[in-house]
Amino acid sequence: MSKSNRIREQYLYGTSAPKFNDTHKTLIQEDEKELLHYKQKKEKAQRTRKVISYKLKLVGNVLCLFIGCLFIMGQYASITYNQKEIKKLKSELKEIQNSNMLLKSEIAETVDLTYIKEVATEKLGMMEPAAHQIVYIEIPKVSYTAYNQLEQDQNRLNQSTEDEVVAASFFDFFKLKR
Repeated sequence: MSKSNRIREQYLYGTSAPKFNDTHKTLIQEDEKELLHYKQKKEKAQRTRKVISYKLKLVGNVLCLFIGCLFIMGQYASITYNQKEIKKLKSELKEIQNSNMLLKSEIAETVDLTYIKEVATEKLGMMEPAAHQIVYIEIPKVSYTAYNQLEQDQNRLNQSTEDEVVAASFFDFFKLKR
């Protein structure tokens, strides 16, 4: 190539600016394409990270909800079991109280004053008191303070029903009769 041809290729006529090659344009276009491709890859990676993050959060929340439901169901089962145990123990308590009342009434019925008198005089050598040894004391039939104290104690131990109060007054009647 001659020197004049080289100059023509390098400069534009009428200006002092060098001629811009098409190779520079293609390099710039390739760089822009690579930059655009890199940005697209970066955006795609960010989108996939967001999707994965969302899915993990969703699975974590569902898992926490499931564990919470299991815990609540366990608590309900425990409450139900305890309620059944309480009913069972209350029925056992009622049966024991009924058997105690029956035993008390049997004891009250089997007390025979003539038998007690015979044992006291024959086996123990006791005698009837003389007339000057007997002192009579006036005692009210029902001591209200003692009865109220007894009733309060029973209410503290267990909330007695009306049947128990009637049974208690029934036994008090037998005690006073003796």
